[in-house]
Amino acid sequence: MAVQPSFILALRAFAALTIVWHHFSLYAPLNDWAAPLLGGLLDWVADYGRATQVFFVVSGYVAAQGIGSREEWNTAQLGRFAIQRYCRLGLPYLAVAIAILPIYGFARGWVPDDVLGQPVSAGQFLAHLFFLQDILGYESLSAGLWFVCINFQLGFAYACALVLQQRFGRGGDGIVMLLGWTASLYSLFHFNLDPAGECWALYFFPFFFMGILVHKALMRDGTVGFVVFQGVMLLAMLYAWRWRVIVTMVFGMLLFIVGRSGLGRHWSRSNLIARIGKMSFSLFLIHFPVLVLVGALWARLGWNSPAAATAGLLVAFGGSLLAANLFHRWVETPAALLAKRFRKPEQAADRDAEGRRLAFEH
Repeated sequence: MAVQPSFILALRAFAALTIVWHHFSLYAPLNDWAAPLLGGLLDWVADYGRATQVFFVVSGYVAAQGIGSREEWNTAQLGRFAIQRYCRLGLPYLAVAIAILPIYGFARGWVPDDVLGQPVSAGQFLAHLFFLQDILGYESLSAGLWFVCINFQLGFAYACALVLQQRFGRGGDGIVMLLGWTASLYSLFHFNLDPAGECWALYFFPFFFMGILVHKALMRDGTVGFVVFQGVMLLAMLYAWRWRVIVTMVFGMLLFIVGRSGLGRHWSRSNLIARIGKMSFSLFLIHFPVLVLVGALWARLGWNSPAAATAGLLVAFGGSLLAANLFHRWVETPAALLAKRFRKPEQAADRDAEGRRLAFEH
């Protein structure tokens, strides 16, 4: 039994909104000015408003539902998939990287340099073009761009495992599971303990693999593997406390329970929640430039009282939703349509499940 697409969209909406306010609570100047009124709340959100792992778990689930369900994988399809994912993820990402440059020019001198970073160099921008900025040690142009780079790596790694399964496996998903378990164990008990590894997909792979195991547990006889992996994550958390592991466990279990019990069928199909879920990737990308723009405008106007700064945060939030809606319509959707051109004809025509159309979109 699959998780209902409306519930997947609700999870994405929740994760995106949580991440937005997490960043709003972290970056000056509006958060500092609003502290006398909202200091306790902003501190709490800064400490606990961490929902990136929700995106990873959901991405793993819908990737298994989408590309993991293809019956044929080969190297030619792998190349086509890489181009498709670059169009789908990379073009909106590059649009934000370009759009934020004039915003930084407007904000320079009014927003702290630790928020804006140093003036953008040609090498830095070129590294962003190939998703290499963190690997090569460049500052990211915007909060959240790292997530796109990791998502691309995760999707490509999963597709490579599927190619190996097709080439050397004898039916089933034995090679994919062997590679997934091995990478997850190494990450949980070693690689994920060093923040220097955050530029590589291996650091985040256990969270993505959780979603794959949830799908396997719901669609096939994989419940034992899912339960064992929950136990492994509990051991990893006891070995070295990490909030990201707890969040992954909770939302992995939530997806499993909703899918197994059928609760997703009764989930409210709110148009607002669905809309935010559909544009969650756009919201994830665009909210930081909006926050910087509003912060710079408030600074230029001298609106630095606690009440004015609180209003500024609300304006930034509303502006982020509006900008995300426009960005989704005019940038993200055309990029997704372009990406579909690189699918095989039978894949592009396959619309037998709404969940599949969501596959690894964010």
